[in-house]
Amino acid sequence: MGPLAITLLMLAGFAAFAVLAWRKLVLLAHLQPEVRWDHPGERLKSVLVNGLLQRRMIRREPAAGVMHAVIFLGFMALLLRKLQLIGIGYHEPFTFPGWAGGAFASLKDAAELAVLAALAYAFFRRYVLRPRRLEHNREALLVLVLITVIMLTDLAFDGFRFTLLAGRDAGVAHERDFAFAGQAVAAWLAGWSAPALQAGYHAAYWLQLITVFAFLVILPTGEHFHIVTALPALFLRRGRPAHTVPSVDLDKMMADDADPATLRVGARTARDLSWKDGLDVFTCTECGRCKDACPTFLTGKPLAMKWVNDSLKKHLLEQRDALVARLPARGDAPDALPALVGTVVSEDALWACTTCGYCEAACPIELEHLPRLFKLRQHRVMMEGEFPHELKPVFEAWESQSNPWGLPQQQRADWAAGLDVPRWTEAGQAADFDVLFYAGSAASYDPRGQKIARAFVQVLRATGTRFAILGEAETSTGECARRAGNEMLFQQLAAALVETLNGLKVTRIVTCDPHAYNTLANEYPAFGGHWQVEHHAQFIARALGEGRLQPARQALRVLFHDPCYLGRHNGEYAAPRRVVAALAADAPLEFELAGPKAMCCGAGGARMWLEETIGQRINVLRTEQALARQPSVIATACPYCAVMIGDGLKALGREGDVKQLDIAELVAAALPPAGASPAAALPAGPGEPTHEAAHA
Repeated sequence: MGPLAITLLMLAGFAAFAVLAWRKLVLLAHLQPEVRWDHPGERLKSVLVNGLLQRRMIRREPAAGVMHAVIFLGFMALLLRKLQLIGIGYHEPFTFPGWAGGAFASLKDAAELAVLAALAYAFFRRYVLRPRRLEHNREALLVLVLITVIMLTDLAFDGFRFTLLAGRDAGVAHERDFAFAGQAVAAWLAGWSAPALQAGYHAAYWLQLITVFAFLVILPTGEHFHIVTALPALFLRRGRPAHTVPSVDLDKMMADDADPATLRVGARTARDLSWKDGLDVFTCTECGRCKDACPTFLTGKPLAMKWVNDSLKKHLLEQRDALVARLPARGDAPDALPALVGTVVSEDALWACTTCGYCEAACPIELEHLPRLFKLRQHRVMMEGEFPHELKPVFEAWESQSNPWGLPQQQRADWAAGLDVPRWTEAGQAADFDVLFYAGSAASYDPRGQKIARAFVQVLRATGTRFAILGEAETSTGECARRAGNEMLFQQLAAALVETLNGLKVTRIVTCDPHAYNTLANEYPAFGGHWQVEHHAQFIARALGEGRLQPARQALRVLFHDPCYLGRHNGEYAAPRRVVAALAADAPLEFELAGPKAMCCGAGGARMWLEETIGQRINVLRTEQALARQPSVIATACPYCAVMIGDGLKALGREGDVKQLDIAELVAAALPPAGASPAAALPAGPGEPTHEAAHA
């Protein structure tokens, strides 16, 4: 076929690929360091399961996942065929010998037909079904066309080759006997003239190899670079849900000798990103799966992680020379590069995120999206003092009263008035109590949360659990402050609460607040807090399983809304559903977007305290999704979700015929002997607040 020609084609193709790939990969060495080599066994397992076998993608979207897996695995398997074609360029009758050649010929044809079928579905899905998350993409069309050309020209090449060479070469004849698709093409070509066969033979060969090397050169220039970087990105992944926020070394930040020119708090410019941040944005496939249940995308906000990654990718390449240049530290200070916020990520996009974690849960290659936004928020808040104006009084309230409502610390236990709840006030009481009930700020100060806390007290007593509360000694976990970027405030609050809990010898905690649960269980260990932490859904489900709770079934159509910080961030979907199933006479209902695909209520990431001025309100859309299932009760397991869903019902005028109840309220109301609702025991006070009232 021409040794010189194939040699020149390979040299040109591999050289162009290496140069273009290096332009991207060299950037990673000039970003911030990060260690990603621990637990190699688990990392290799993820490469196998989610990389090669594509399990994560297939589970979330079976048809599209199988389609992508077939194309990916088929394309990878056919790399051996490309080696054979290169060998043919040097020795025309080259085949794999013996049984290996026959087996390879059969498997190759099966793989090519499977890939062609998957490609047909890919075209149909992209241009006929047209899922909302798939945007117009010329590169995607080009790549689909190139892969189709490679498959078709390979089948055609076999047909021409078998017709011309099988009669005079035993190896080619042996291969033909097993290549069922190639045989069929050869039979169709049997009547062609010798010159036409010869022309087709050379055309199919060179068109295929030119297409293969053109595809290779295109890879580093666009989103399909993920074919190269996806498996390394999977190996180097974080390997856990996005339930923690990148910490800031406050001692270093506040040191007397801290140099403002080199001090990095969060991320201001591209240089402040880690090499893993850079690898992730170059690996993003732009598949749009992060948008399927993203509350900001679905409600018309200017935020989808696909868009953020695309913008960051372009920005890194635009700033390549500045990032790679080895200048003196002061002359190469971060300020020499454009700020990311305002240039790459808009203020509206930065503060729209609810940190629900769906983008990371949906990503087929486990890219880490949230840490980049957390770092941008940290820099804006702590270094530049720039954040939405609604957060200023909230931060001040946390600082002065350790709660975002700004109500007096002395009122923190008023929710328990008349319930005679024991207080845990000294270390010597540790043997007297089985568990500490950490109420949290929402249950302490918000009338809706107070009802949930009172109901759970009734549940705790029904199980015979010896429990206590901290009362006025309880302080905020600071979870919202941390996700709003105020790491300094969070660490101050964390230090105070850890000191209190450890001083009292607390070992076991239960809470109704998934945000507090997540922070106490997953973030406080870094600050010296090591306790057994349980969410009230888990506590109730366990008590039901042990027979310590015997609620009566109710004639209710219950629909359960998954709190993000219980479900996606901590993987707990089963416990609240077991509780609902034990209470409702009818089979529990499910949202269309439920479980791992559940849509956020809109309160997370400090959004509880921010106005929504762009697009549809998130809580209203979630409530509309609920009403489409015609429930009599929308159940929650989070005081913030309770406020948001309740507000959604009011906005839609449905609060009169559809109830919003926490699972603790459902259980308490169903406990024998029948009595007044726990809510009836609340002291007189203002009506339940809407989301808007939280801003006051």
